[in-house]
Amino acid sequence: MNTDNNQNDKKLVSAIITTHDRKPETVLRAVNSVLNQTYSNMEIIVVDDSSPSFRRRFDVKQSVCGASDKIFYIVNEFSLGACASRNKGLSSASGYYVAFLDDDDEWLPNKIEEQLKEFSDDSIALVYNPIIVVDEENCCERIINTESESGYIFRKLLKSNIIGSTSNPLIKKSCLETIGNFDLQFESCQDYDLWLRLALRFPVQYIELPLLRYHNHSDIRISLDSEKLISGHERLNLKYADYINNDNDTWYISHSFLIPHYLKKYGRKKAFALWISCVKKRPVKLFRNIDLLNYIVFGFNSYKVLRKPLARLYCGIRDKYRTIGKFRHTREISCR
Repeated sequence: MNTDNNQNDKKLVSAIITTHDRKPETVLRAVNSVLNQTYSNMEIIVVDDSSPSFRRRFDVKQSVCGASDKIFYIVNEFSLGACASRNKGLSSASGYYVAFLDDDDEWLPNKIEEQLKEFSDDSIALVYNPIIVVDEENCCERIINTESESGYIFRKLLKSNIIGSTSNPLIKKSCLETIGNFDLQFESCQDYDLWLRLALRFPVQYIELPLLRYHNHSDIRISLDSEKLISGHERLNLKYADYINNDNDTWYISHSFLIPHYLKKYGRKKAFALWISCVKKRPVKLFRNIDLLNYIVFGFNSYKVLRKPLARLYCGIRDKYRTIGKFRHTREISCR
């Protein structure tokens, strides 16, 4: 174990920023948040993945390169996607540690300095923290990812992506080299898959300081694309099936999450079939199951006025399947 935090002061950190069809001032905000870090031994790699038809591509490059002569600017001839661009940035990175930053997010000035303090144990692969979500449409902020899980957190992480955004963690590069870079076969959830692979092999560390400002705005994100989201999560469920299928709670969480997206893409019939499968796995999740049923039937989350009649409907369906032996109950549920 290395307990001398001062040794981290000498180690290079590579900041990798990917950008795609973004306004110059937005990209520059991200770049400046790296330039303004209190930790100085850093290199900045910007990978421009904008489409060739993006009219402001030259303006972005001029703006970013004018901010500092430390910046290594890579231009993709054709758009490769965010994770292929991150992998490209990684291949050019020289740092002992690496950190990614999306072009519309920004780090707090002490992010890298504070995260480096947590690498006191040489086995730690990744340090993460809470996230400040900036809701630009409603002009408000909230803090998420406040679950303080450290150590070998793979099982916990499989139930919920508590590490969150790609812009959040600081990662030891040698650990990435051990497990491999972003898996480009995923249409979404590439970052979640990377966190899971790291957590399966190495311990991680949580720090209780929010150090990232994640901007939630009206621009299109993959997280809003149901087709890509379904594809990514189904691939995750298949890739980690040996772990997911052996735990009913994990199976339920990983599949019930998809029901609203199934409804949007495939319609009520397929969403309802998935709902039935989830109810069979975890019939004791009464109000969650009722909310999902309500979403399928009415298209919005249930309110108290609807919960009682829907609870009766739910119990009727549950009892029907129980009668023919399709439910395995661990305890009774009261619908009163």
